[in-house]
Amino acid sequence: MSDLTYESISAALSESVKEKFTTEHFLYLEETGSTNDDLLNRIRSGKAKHLDLIVADLQYQGRGRRGDRWEASSGRNLLFSIALKLEEPKENWCRLPHLAACVLGSSVESVLTGESRLQAKWPNDLLHKEKKLAGILVETVLVPEPFAVVGIGLNVNMRTDEFPDELREIATTIYELERCESSRSFLLGEIVSGFANGYPNMLTNFGEVLDWLEARSVLSGRRIEVVTTEGIVHGIGHGLGNDGELIVDQGDSGLKSILSAERVLFR
Repeated sequence: MSDLTYESISAALSESVKEKFTTEHFLYLEETGSTNDDLLNRIRSGKAKHLDLIVADLQYQGRGRRGDRWEASSGRNLLFSIALKLEEPKENWCRLPHLAACVLGSSVESVLTGESRLQAKWPNDLLHKEKKLAGILVETVLVPEPFAVVGIGLNVNMRTDEFPDELREIATTIYELERCESSRSFLLGEIVSGFANGYPNMLTNFGEVLDWLEARSVLSGRRIEVVTTEGIVHGIGHGLGNDGELIVDQGDSGLKSILSAERVLFR
């Protein structure tokens, strides 16, 4: 039996969060193709509510921002999607992936011992010592109501030898950092609480999110290559703009602001 039940996830939630996130908002699946697809279909059918959450022990069609596969052993990690009802102003919607990174990263750091601090790799990854720990995929639906679906894959209790060979040197898990298993249900409860308390007000009061990301940026001051739909940009990471856009110092060509990218490489 999975540890991912509403009762275990909500055990440490405040009463105010439990009022927003009830058992009707929660769906556990033993396995599925993609929790993002499942939640997007629910939204399109008109049956979704703010903070609806679908979590699975196994995804066989999980994907990243470019359609990359997300690999995970059954019952080891956190693979879930949460629905956020989009509110005006629309100009703030582009900030949502960055808010998600802050909520997720803060929740993970709250369970790490010692002085462990994550790294934020714009636009959608969380790392530890330059190894990938989590990925975020945000997708939006405008009809019948505007919603965002935040899909998250967080490496929790996998061991290094469970990764495919090509990922063992570039990915890590909370288990590998702590050398002990972590409660997936507690972690998921912390993340739900972060979204329930932080959204949408942190999209407007965005300074806290920017400060969190800037303090952990793995790209700032590094030589980077950014692949966009308009071409490849080379330069030095120069922090983030007011909406979370990546600023690249191109030397004599000046600063360039990038809102989205297909791939970001650094060295």
